[in-house]
Amino acid sequence: MVSTLVVTHGEVAKHLIEAAEKIIGKSDAVGFFCVDWDQDLEAAKLQLKQRIEQVDRGEGVLLLTDIFGGTPTNIALTYHNPHHVEVVTGVNLPMIVKAMTLPSGITIADAGRQLRNQAQKSIYIASELL
Repeated sequence: MVSTLVVTHGEVAKHLIEAAEKIIGKSDAVGFFCVDWDQDLEAAKLQLKQRIEQVDRGEGVLLLTDIFGGTPTNIALTYHNPHHVEVVTGVNLPMIVKAMTLPSGITIADAGRQLRNQAQKSIYIASELL
């Protein structure tokens, strides 16, 4: 099973996971890593590597980050490996809910695409619908 690790500034990742768990229930397939604002970058990289190893179930790990170009994404890109660790930016709650329900046996590339598509499909402008 592909595992997911949400990596964000501050405690955003923790709170997104908590919200998703209220919707769907607990999931061992999804975890979080919070990058503290004043954290040493080399220490953060090492801690992220350890978290990746903790959540990895052998089929790959998706790292969902908040902003492309931000510190959490830059740290996550250190471990990018298209066959085992994929980075997807722009994390949102629908993306995490989808990550919690990914089918077993899906490839890391397909999982990344499904999460991106779910995130994009969940964005609406109310006045365009009503």
